[in-house]
Amino acid sequence: MVFMLVSSVMFRTLLFIAFGLCFSAYGQQVVDVENKSYWMCKSKKEVRTIRVHVNGEGICATIYSKLGEEKAVGSGKNQESCVNWLNNIKTNLEKSNWTCRDITASRMTAGVQ
Repeated sequence: MVFMLVSSVMFRTLLFIAFGLCFSAYGQQVVDVENKSYWMCKSKKEVRTIRVHVNGEGICATIYSKLGEEKAVGSGKNQESCVNWLNNIKTNLEKSNWTCRDITASRMTAGVQ
């Protein structure tokens, strides 16, 4: 009888800890991503994205995804420069018959690793 009581208390404690870890881990895995500009370009079944992200210190980065991998192609304090890099890439894609559309207003989330 004492064993069952101890087992029950331990089980509830472990269950409580497991739920706590699950919820805290979930909260850390997904964050909202704020982008100054975000474009998605398509050609046949291939998709590429170009975005300008500005961090809390005002530093911008132009990020280009190709074949599922993101790469920072430029960064700086002048956000206009980052937008210019984005526009240059977008123009080059459109000249190669890619169709691009602005998805800046879309809500984005990202997994944190």
